[in-house]
Amino acid sequence: MQIYQILIRLLSPILWLVIAREAIKSKGNLPFFFQKVGLHFPNLNHSTKPIWIHCASIGEVKAAEPLIKALKANHTLLITTNTATSKPLVTELFGQNVTHCYLPFDWPFALNRFIKKYQPTRLWVMETEIWPNLFRVASKNRIELCILNGRLTQKTFSSPKWLQAAYKSSLQQVDKVITRTNQDAELFIKLGANPDKVIVLGNLKYSAQPEAQQQIRPIQRDFLLAASTHADEELHITQVWLELKRPELLVIVPRHPKRSTSIQKQLKFLGTSLLIASKGQQPNETTKVFLDDRIGKLLPLYAYAKLVIMGGSFVPKGGHNILEPAAFKKAILTGLDSRDFEDEMQILKGNQGILQVEDYKQLKAKIKELLEHPDKAETFGENAFTAIQKQRNTLKNYLKALKIQ
Repeated sequence: MQIYQILIRLLSPILWLVIAREAIKSKGNLPFFFQKVGLHFPNLNHSTKPIWIHCASIGEVKAAEPLIKALKANHTLLITTNTATSKPLVTELFGQNVTHCYLPFDWPFALNRFIKKYQPTRLWVMETEIWPNLFRVASKNRIELCILNGRLTQKTFSSPKWLQAAYKSSLQQVDKVITRTNQDAELFIKLGANPDKVIVLGNLKYSAQPEAQQQIRPIQRDFLLAASTHADEELHITQVWLELKRPELLVIVPRHPKRSTSIQKQLKFLGTSLLIASKGQQPNETTKVFLDDRIGKLLPLYAYAKLVIMGGSFVPKGGHNILEPAAFKKAILTGLDSRDFEDEMQILKGNQGILQVEDYKQLKAKIKELLEHPDKAETFGENAFTAIQKQRNTLKNYLKALKIQ
């Protein structure tokens, strides 16, 4: 712990310069600078003492979204983040119902000024943020401290011994650690958390699931959907589809509609059997591929597609949101690259609710199998839906564990 304290003091001039540079990069963001160095903070939107929720960046804000939305009407909430990019998201999601502030760097004087300003009753830290002085100052001021949606990796244990010692000391200040998985719980205990204060309640972000509300059928023909596709996926999926010589329609919805012109050029060989939504065209009996290059049209298509092929997974883009088609009980086919949705993939795969294929050849085989055996497609869809339904009580369990009414 002593090494940590010495380092942050010795490096303070450099850290001030780094914070100033980040403020400049975010287009003259003076509030970012003043708040990070602990010189000035905004007033609360409400007068009562707040619950303080710290989210490092955009990912943690999204994970905390169900919790914040459940509490914002009846509680004063103070949301802190580390990055300038996260503030617009906080404003977009929660408006004026919460107060946003950038978390001061881990200097005791800055944190004490922050706590004196807001006098929070509780501090909930999302996921992996462990700041030694933050935890120590919060505990000293008798602020209830919890880690929510806790997650760790083995990489934490490759850090220097003095830093691991600082983490251990910090975790001794924590009143409760709520983790996503048993593995996360074991790692927190290994790092120094009291086993009696660690509980597993699942991933909080799954409480923010899409509701499969009734949708108007957008296309009268039977169709399968290639959703959120990226460059070259449209061409390869179309080639696979044509080789199958099926009577259904292939609907393609690109992730970025501005790519429509380049997609049309790639699929020009289809001639009049390719129709384009942005041109006011609608598929007819001879249409083989329908390019829906409009924004906000996916949900009705999910609702009525026979199968869903999730784009961004056959090219190195990390995949896209597979929970939406799962909410509509759809059989989902995805490529190998779903690194941005690893947790979601594990849940669906563990419940046999998704098919991950190695390449376009295997995609072709699986499309053929599921269309020729609709009972199999239905089973995958039901499994996917059941898998995400199991997560719906996560928020309720968190609120109970946090003793929030």
